[in-house]
Amino acid sequence: MNFPESAALATVLVAATVTGQASAAKNGLGARPYLGWSSWSLEATKYPGYNGQAWLTAQNIKQQSDVMFARLQKHGYTYINIDAGWRGGWDEFGRPAPNADKFPRGMRDLSDYVHAKGQKFGIYYVPGIDDDLLALNPPIKATRFRIRDIVFSPRRLATGWGGGHAIDFSKPGSHEYIQSIADLFASWKIDFLKFDGVTPGSDHYDLKIDARADVEAWGKALIKTGRPIWLTLSWKLDMRFNNFWKTYANAVRITQDVESYDGKLTHWRPQIERHFEGARSFAWAAGRGKGWNDLDSLIVGNGEMSGLTPDERRSTMTLWAIACSPLYIGDDLTKLDAMGLELLTNDDVIAVQQNGNVATLLQEAGNLQTWVAKNEDGSATVAFFNRADTPQHLSASWKDLGFKGPLRVRDVWARAELGMAQDRFESALAPHACR
Repeated sequence: MNFPESAALATVLVAATVTGQASAAKNGLGARPYLGWSSWSLEATKYPGYNGQAWLTAQNIKQQSDVMFARLQKHGYTYINIDAGWRGGWDEFGRPAPNADKFPRGMRDLSDYVHAKGQKFGIYYVPGIDDDLLALNPPIKATRFRIRDIVFSPRRLATGWGGGHAIDFSKPGSHEYIQSIADLFASWKIDFLKFDGVTPGSDHYDLKIDARADVEAWGKALIKTGRPIWLTLSWKLDMRFNNFWKTYANAVRITQDVESYDGKLTHWRPQIERHFEGARSFAWAAGRGKGWNDLDSLIVGNGEMSGLTPDERRSTMTLWAIACSPLYIGDDLTKLDAMGLELLTNDDVIAVQQNGNVATLLQEAGNLQTWVAKNEDGSATVAFFNRADTPQHLSASWKDLGFKGPLRVRDVWARAELGMAQDRFESALAPHACR
């Protein structure tokens, strides 16, 4: 909505703040939330034709890269991110080695493939030392230490899944080990790292499993490589420690997984619905200079396979955009339907996400929600959601929203000017629909 020159803009947002809010990692990244694609939703689904982590192969990743280049890249999508399931073993220094059956030419070959298209390449890792690596006990590169020398004794768990052996970063060789992996990733020319199972978070919030030392070690090691590498922390992190997370990372997962882990990619309830609460609760934590709140994979492109109605797909994209979450697609890009392509390539909606002005929940009347973000040019971005299972009539007065009319209104999804509205905005809203 654009305010006429004669109208004064009232204060419409009250954002929570935290004293000493940390800025995002100083790695030259994170000025804007990124756009791209991630493999996990297709690895996780039980939809026919996908076989869990066996789906993850170099050939399949290259196909996704090809479609992104042809259909999405001109709209800003650049990241091709590989999630769990890529590792096949360890090298002589205990560093992860790719699965040779899935990636017969190695990770550098795949990285070179996506980079040749002007894209960026991402990979996945977790805290701690796996059981099989501890049993192998290889030497740590360029040190006199071995893997068993750097873990806690007695054992401490390393991840939110309750596995692994936590690294004791007070021990010599520990930081050198992390640096050796970071340097390996940099030699593969990676541009992104998803660091998963991080605690406090990942369903563990009592500090008995605490990966903060891992996050610090990785954050510093990635910068030390000299290569700009976006760092995202996952999943549903304890936001009491947001200042710490955003000191080292560009984005933080604030919610549970969006995937349904069944015959569809996701569902409206509870998978999408619970992301409204995450976006509402932690809007204060995101923005330019703060880093970004990550709402997980964006699943709106594959029609029936997505598990969402057309209105639910549009509302999902709208929520992700107004929250300024990274937009990384979880769909199969080779099977985008017409609506999916329209949703993912609306440059006006993408501009809302790229502006970095995070919306907050201003009003809630039953199942009708109004979210607002104030923009630097004097306009406001307003999103209305009907979260009810029945149609609703929306009547939102400018006065109640803190605005002074008349206002000039633009429908972002329709890319249409709606003209001047004197004192309110009205609209019919279908179940789970938005404007």
